[in-house]
Amino acid sequence: MSFASLPFLFIFLPAALLLFYILPRGSWRRLVLVLSSLVFFAWMDLRHLPLLVGYVLFNYGVGRFIGRFQGQGKAGLAKVSLWVGLSVNLLFLLVYKYLGFFAGILNQISQGGVEVTTLASFFGISYLTFSGMSYLLDVHREARPSEPNLLSLSTYLLMFPKLIQGPILLFKDFQADAGETKFNAQEAARGVRRFILGLGKKVLVADVLIVAANQVFTARPDRLGASAAWLGLAAYALVIYFDFSGYTDMALGIGALFGLRLPENFNFPYISRSISDFWRRWHITLNNWFRTYIFMPLEYRRRRVKFFRVQTHILIVFLLTGFWHGASWNFILWGLYFGVILAVEASGWGRTLKRAPVFLQHGYSLFLILIGWVFFRVSALQDWGPFLGALLGLNGWVGQNTLRNLNILQYLPLMLIAGLLSTPVLKKLGQWVEEQPRLPQVVFDLVLMAIFGLSLAFILSNNFRPFLYARF
Repeated sequence: MSFASLPFLFIFLPAALLLFYILPRGSWRRLVLVLSSLVFFAWMDLRHLPLLVGYVLFNYGVGRFIGRFQGQGKAGLAKVSLWVGLSVNLLFLLVYKYLGFFAGILNQISQGGVEVTTLASFFGISYLTFSGMSYLLDVHREARPSEPNLLSLSTYLLMFPKLIQGPILLFKDFQADAGETKFNAQEAARGVRRFILGLGKKVLVADVLIVAANQVFTARPDRLGASAAWLGLAAYALVIYFDFSGYTDMALGIGALFGLRLPENFNFPYISRSISDFWRRWHITLNNWFRTYIFMPLEYRRRRVKFFRVQTHILIVFLLTGFWHGASWNFILWGLYFGVILAVEASGWGRTLKRAPVFLQHGYSLFLILIGWVFFRVSALQDWGPFLGALLGLNGWVGQNTLRNLNILQYLPLMLIAGLLSTPVLKKLGQWVEEQPRLPQVVFDLVLMAIFGLSLAFILSNNFRPFLYARF
């Protein structure tokens, strides 16, 4: 069930909200959140529902063991429990997401001598396992006590706004009083506005521009001119931003309706002045997870290493970041691409870049970001060279596949609007509206109602397009 589907908008979400607010605060409301999350998951993946329940119970039990052993001063047993819990979480992720990838490598090495049956996809497994590991790690490092209430832990792991596609909420930042807050009309109104903006981003921008991007990326790259290649790449960059940030807006809006505070995941990444700045603005919660549990522990343990310590840790983190996105070589190399650039910026280039004119900083960043999306989007490594060649004009400015015969020229006005909306213009407008007397807010809400109506019309008239990041 997608956030951008009619069953979710008109059946599931209203029913969940009604049950949540008519029941007493506390355990009853947490129960509603957990049961509605299980229904949400089962709607898409009923086969794996028992495994999901077992996963929650396992992490609950391991977390309680860690907390108990720490309370008894048995640090060794607490550490063993942690490593057992982390190993099972990683094995769970490996089997359901990466088994086919490693089986393919073994088949190449053994020339087809290894046969492995891959399992059906487990929706949201990357986000789920990172939440589970966050719980165990935060309990072990005593950032927060182990959770004695199974409902509370289930709420943290399963709450449906973040279950499939994030944002990734660290356990130490989870609201202990989830389900206790009173209904706040002002916060609920902000949640509805945020949800509608996210729905518009997904349906009216990402789902439209994906047609233009696919037209370019499915064409033969050796026949693409530079104009078509750059337009398709720019369209894809806007698609992946509006699709993923649109989902995040919707998740944060839903969270606000239930009185839950979920972390921001984007901060206008395409206005970045460096690649380091970009990764502080893009998929913020994933970067926060890796910084908290991988980068900082490595920095502490290897603090006496003087040469290339930070650069090595950056490369490790971004190798893992790329691998987290998918079991494919293009994702791994995409992660290393950004890791190398970030390591170079950490070696002094970043300080030099800050002294350059602002427009050069933006141009440098946007160029490298766009090139990075080539590696992300083009899964066949042999197609990278021809597509990069098309970008560089090796097939000419026009080429055999032109903007006209690819039928994508009409998307240019929407791309220009989307490019403007990927800057803080809309956010500043919203802040200005909130500071004004009531009339501008009414006008703003009427515009949102129009966006909602148009989004429904598009959903009814077009085939369903799943969120891009749902597969990660």
